[in-house]
Parts: sequence; structure tokens; C-alpha cells
Amino acid sequence: MAKVLVIDDSRFQRKWIVKAVQQLGHCTVEAVDGRDGLGMLDAERPECITIDLNMPEMNGLEFLENLQAQNLRPPVIVITADIQKDTREQCRLLGASAFLNKPFKPGELHDALAKCIDLESKDGV
Repeated sequence: MAKVLVIDDSRFQRKWIVKAVQQLGHCTVEAVDGRDGLGMLDAERPECITIDLNMPEMNGLEFLENLQAQNLRPPVIVITADIQKDTREQCRLLGASAFLNKPFKPGELHDALAKCIDLESKDGV
């Protein structure tokens, strides 16, 4: 069982993602935006992170930029309604491990988590 940090400003979306992650047997912690999520990294030590892109305070791209600047490489799954190829590529360049479009299917989340948690265990991140 892995600990997954779920970052999304929408309470509804956050609860939906948390429920899906927990149904896959993982535990979760929640953050309301990127700034809140960054503040939780040291204390919570998540094995994987899911993040929305469009949020106040610190959006998902800014969060990824902060991780990169701090040389942190936890597996990150971007979950967003933004379907632009440029956005997907920017996330990849900033270190995102997977990209899911809202609404996603539970099987897509399962596959992304399995990939990210497997990557984390191999890399020792």
C-alpha cells in the first residue's frame, strides 16, 4: 500500500480521486493547491502525487517547477481537464510521470498509479 498525495482545489474532484485511490488499496492525504501540497511533502513523504493544473495560489505547473528546482522527483500524475498537447508536453518536461484527462476511468488511474509506484520502488525516490 502506497501513500498518495491528492492535490486539487475542487473539493468534489479531490474526494472523487481520494475514493478511487483508496479503492485501489492505497492511503491518501489531501491538499487544496500546489502551495499546500509542497508544504506537506516533508511531513507526509508520499510515494506518489496526483495534481490538478488549474488552481489558485500555486497551480500544477508551478508545483512541478518547484519540484524540479528543488531536485525532487516523486512520481506525479497530472489529472486535468486541459487536453492540449502543449500542456501535456510541458508537464512531461517538468517531470510528470503520467497525464490523465478529466473525467478519467478508474482503470486509467489504476494503471498510472501502478506505473508510478513501480517507478518509485525501483528508483528509491
